Amino acid sequence: MPIELRPGYLYIFKARKPDRILRLYHDFARSGGDVLCVTRLHPDQLKEDFGIPPEKVLWLSNSVGTRNVNPQNVGILTDSLIRYFEKGSNSVVILDGLEYLVMQNDFAKVLRFLNYLYESVAVSKGILVTAVDPRAFSTQELAFLEKNAVTVEEQDEISTVGIPPRA
Repeated sequence: MPIELRPGYLYIFKARKPDRILRLYHDFARSGGDVLCVTRLHPDQLKEDFGIPPEKVLWLSNSVGTRNVNPQNVGILTDSLIRYFEKGSNSVVILDGLEYLVMQNDFAKVLRFLNYLYESVAVSKGILVTAVDPRAFSTQELAFLEKNAVTVEEQDEISTVGIPPRA
């Protein structure tokens, strides 16, 4: 039985590469989701490889740009994403780059970031999907990350039918 990606939840996909969650962009959009990708991949690469429009991307980068977010400024990223979720119950964020955020900050700060986002998702009935490479975290850190999340293993089937239609 597939795991249904439903509003109000944080989903952690265990994967070495973010390809699986990035391919979800079009499924979420077709199902009525207002999708935003936060990623380490350059927006041009996302457009070329996954067909994701650059205006739907926030790039985690030290480069200056209107759609770029400094990875060391987790507070601004947190505020931006919470405001995004507050816009409506069909908000979906695909987050790639958790390991990079930990490298640029520390684990405790990134865990707080993820916990704030989880609370916002639960209240706003949005969806947060992130990929985590288990090799990058200790067993204890993975347990903390998965505490409020639905964990999706590489072999798990998924379904995006649970997204409510746009109002």
